[in-house]
Amino acid sequence: MQVSTRPGLAGRLRIVALAGIVPLLLGGALIGTFLHDWVEEEAIVRLNATARAAAGMADTEIQSRRFALQAFGGALDGERSLEELEATDAAARRVAEAVGAPVGVLDRGLGMMVDTTQPFGTPLASTPAVAAGLWAIETGRPRVSDVLVGPNNTALPPMLLVPQLRDGRAEAVLSTPLEADRLLPASPGGPVALLDSRGRAIAERGGGPEDLPDWRNVSVMPQGEVRGATTGRGTAVRVAIAFLTEAPEWRAVAWQPVSAATLPLTRLLPVTLGTIAVSLLMAAFAVLRTRAAMLDPITELTRHATTVAEMLRGDASAPAPPSIEAPAELAELGAALAAAQQAAQTRERRLRALAEAGALVLWRADATGGWTEAPGWAGLTGQASPAFRGDGWIEMVHPDDRAPTLAEWGRALVARGAIGVEFRLRSGAEEGEWRWVRATGVPITDEEGTLTEWAGAIHDVTESRGSAAAHRVNEAQVRQTVAELRAVYDTVPVGLALVDNALRFVNVNARFAAISGLPPEAHVGRTPHEVMPEGLAGPIEAAQKEVLATGRPVLDVTCAGQTPGAVQNLRHWLASCHPVKDPQGVVTGVSAVLQDVTDRVRAERSRELLVTELNHRVKNTLATVQSIAAQSVRRGSSNTGSFGREFVGRLQALTRSHDLLAAQGWDKVDFARVVSAGLAPWIEAGRPVRVSGSGRIQVDAGQAQALILALHELATNAIKHGALSRPGGEVDVTWSRGDDGVARFEWHESGGPAVIPPTPDRRGFGMRLLERGLIHDLGPGADVSLTFPEDGVRVVMRFRTGLPALETAGQA
Repeated sequence: MQVSTRPGLAGRLRIVALAGIVPLLLGGALIGTFLHDWVEEEAIVRLNATARAAAGMADTEIQSRRFALQAFGGALDGERSLEELEATDAAARRVAEAVGAPVGVLDRGLGMMVDTTQPFGTPLASTPAVAAGLWAIETGRPRVSDVLVGPNNTALPPMLLVPQLRDGRAEAVLSTPLEADRLLPASPGGPVALLDSRGRAIAERGGGPEDLPDWRNVSVMPQGEVRGATTGRGTAVRVAIAFLTEAPEWRAVAWQPVSAATLPLTRLLPVTLGTIAVSLLMAAFAVLRTRAAMLDPITELTRHATTVAEMLRGDASAPAPPSIEAPAELAELGAALAAAQQAAQTRERRLRALAEAGALVLWRADATGGWTEAPGWAGLTGQASPAFRGDGWIEMVHPDDRAPTLAEWGRALVARGAIGVEFRLRSGAEEGEWRWVRATGVPITDEEGTLTEWAGAIHDVTESRGSAAAHRVNEAQVRQTVAELRAVYDTVPVGLALVDNALRFVNVNARFAAISGLPPEAHVGRTPHEVMPEGLAGPIEAAQKEVLATGRPVLDVTCAGQTPGAVQNLRHWLASCHPVKDPQGVVTGVSAVLQDVTDRVRAERSRELLVTELNHRVKNTLATVQSIAAQSVRRGSSNTGSFGREFVGRLQALTRSHDLLAAQGWDKVDFARVVSAGLAPWIEAGRPVRVSGSGRIQVDAGQAQALILALHELATNAIKHGALSRPGGEVDVTWSRGDDGVARFEWHESGGPAVIPPTPDRRGFGMRLLERGLIHDLGPGADVSLTFPEDGVRVVMRFRTGLPALETAGQA
């Protein structure tokens, strides 16, 4: 073969690639680097500026409100202003008109004394901002609350609470709500929102609640950085935050979708277009120079290869390779293709000669086993194309041989192995004549191992095998097929059975037999009620009789019964019965499918028990709330403000008990945690309450709830009338557990005003709870002693508890 001296294809392609790609890569790298840095810097600056601007708006509004309330508080005359409410109300309304927002005045107990949203003299409800109000009174500093919860779980705007101080002591609290449109009147440049300390939206501009960034990301972000996050809609965004000066726990959050970072096209367009234009000109020049030298030879070779493929598929002779003028590599490729074509044709002729020497038919099939070609088939059987294509050839196979033939064919297709099967084939020479043949074949794969087609031959074996041999082969194939079906029948995860018209078992699988505890053969010839549990036999026989009578299936029949064995075990099943018909459509039996659904039934019953238990706990809680409300109304009916504070305090105590028990799964809880939950508000406020105990004690849920309510009443009474009502007073709380399992709890007040025992008509809700309800809730043998020595109230409780936590752990 003569070697061409023309430039090679690889050299020409390198020229084209270098001319087009190098400028684009250099320009793209420069532009990408500049654009990435610029976009990042712009995003950080813009988002931080937006967040700071939003925080500044809110700080300005809160600060102006604070100054107005402080000026108003400075003009009030201490306790006298609370006594002369009408004058205070008039002054508050003037301030409210000046600031453009409602103003309220609260006493030290957070009772609402003045509310400019209501006419003077209207009974006023307590403020929803209890926690912020208590903080303002205790610290003497202004406080901004979080978003508040109103009736029916409605969201109320946060409130600014400013204490009115006299000699360093808060005598009253001034309040005003902070409206969203005043805190954030407009967007300072993009989507922005104000969030409280719990991530709840106070105000937002440029997006709804679903557009806010995920609070889990925002809550840990520092100020001044820009980080990635996702919104409630799953959108990726960039986020920046700024903290408020007036409300340090609040955050101003600004965000921008990642997709919104647009390119500065006006700056980059000239450079980009110039780079692309130069690259295209250079690439076009190179392509035009090489097109004529490469495209025409490639097209000619492609056309020739397509023609050769079509000719070979049709068993026709392929044309001679074309003569082309092309670069060195393409000329060499054309010569190699010509040599390969010649070798393939020579090999094809040799294989055909070998195959035809002993074959009646040469067949080819696609990857799924469907025949596509079969030279010689029409002359042998009389069935011409396209009748034999696909699975049509099976019509020429003897009816008795079709099942084993297809079984072997299917096995080979699944295993992708060689086919070898013998069967009788109808002869086209004479009607009713059958000829024994052997069909063989092999799978053909491509270079990657993917199955592309099958090829094989059919040989005449009539003389080499007699009818007895054929019978043995067929019988073996049938036995193999039956064994495979039986294996599937016995291993399916459901019970299967077949009964005749007299409801006698004809066949059952192993899963069905396990229900009665008898082997499968012990069922044959017997009816369901003779071998099966009663709860299962009755429904199944009724369903089978209905199928025999109507000829229609009966589905999803529920059954239950005891399984055999030393331990009785109730199981549940779903049964479905179907008719079995002969070729004439007459029902000759009934097939039954039995599915064990015990786990599903038990799961449903467990769910029902859980719902019942939940209803019971909710009813108990509602009964407790109803009792607290009734007792609070009876005691505080003459004073609406006092009733509100007492009722809210008791509900908060009930809430603390519920939170503690819910965290323990409503199981036993350590007594020390019960005491901490009951006295939490006063211990956290720094009240002189000393708590100590010996031994770890566990109490059940009912005892824990009653003890927390009792501790709340004792602490409230000490704040109002007892040791905690003046400086120097203190409370000692101790407990211990005896060897007999009886717990002893003591409450001892000292340093307070002289105690005067209450008269019978002054014994309120707390006394009744301690003397009556607590004894009942602490359980049998409980005792509560309440005494009133002059130096301080003393309470002693004795009640029986469960095992200590450490002992329980040791036993486990």
